[in-house]
Amino acid sequence: MGIRSKRKTRSRATADPPSCRRRRKVVDFHDLLPAQGEWRDWAALPHDVLWLILSPLPQHDILRGAGLACSAWRQLAVHEPFFGRRIDLADDKADGPPKGWQAMARTAVNRSAGRCESFRGRADGYFLLYLADRAPLLRSLHLTSRFDMMSHLGGDKLVAAMAKLRLLERLVLSEGNVDVPSLLDLLEEEDHCPRLELLDASGCHFFGPAEYMERARLAGSRIKDLRLPLRGVRFASGVIACRRRPARDQRH
Repeated sequence: MGIRSKRKTRSRATADPPSCRRRRKVVDFHDLLPAQGEWRDWAALPHDVLWLILSPLPQHDILRGAGLACSAWRQLAVHEPFFGRRIDLADDKADGPPKGWQAMARTAVNRSAGRCESFRGRADGYFLLYLADRAPLLRSLHLTSRFDMMSHLGGDKLVAAMAKLRLLERLVLSEGNVDVPSLLDLLEEEDHCPRLELLDASGCHFFGPAEYMERARLAGSRIKDLRLPLRGVRFASGVIACRRRPARDQRH
């Protein structure tokens, strides 16, 4: 037994180390790069790579340009579930309404195929009805443009749209005029947005008699977070014309 163990020890000691028997092949990474002037099919990029390219872009840029680059990019822009569930067309840098914003918003809603759960962007009364008919799963609605509830395009259509959005949980009106009777219809009807937890109209003007404002507070008691424009000038007639709050007084 002792002799055999010595022979094994000697054979192991005299054997060449693996590093000497096998030499590593040096790979030049420059050989992996495409040659100058070589054509590559960018439309054939994997889905994950295309997603990394398009996902950081604003959705209005995808609708107006990136989604039209080629068929593969268009397929991703149209059929990617993420773009359909969360629609954000707000352009904070734009001074006024961009040209064709209604068509762009309707295209985004149509591509969602009923999967839209969150919408943020410009809207008027007609688009709200369009959105309510095609987004039954909507949970969050943030109107970034001035919305006038006191016009024939505002209050009645907003109330009609809210009656269809039974899963809505968050409603934010960035600015505009709030019509008190329409607001009361929205708050007092329990069938309108029964799951509503946040109603933020703190950036709007509030016009109406003082007792209407108290009724709005009482009617909104079922809503966990109700933000109404409370500051204003009270005239002798009892009408309150509220102005927008200063930035330091706004609640977040």
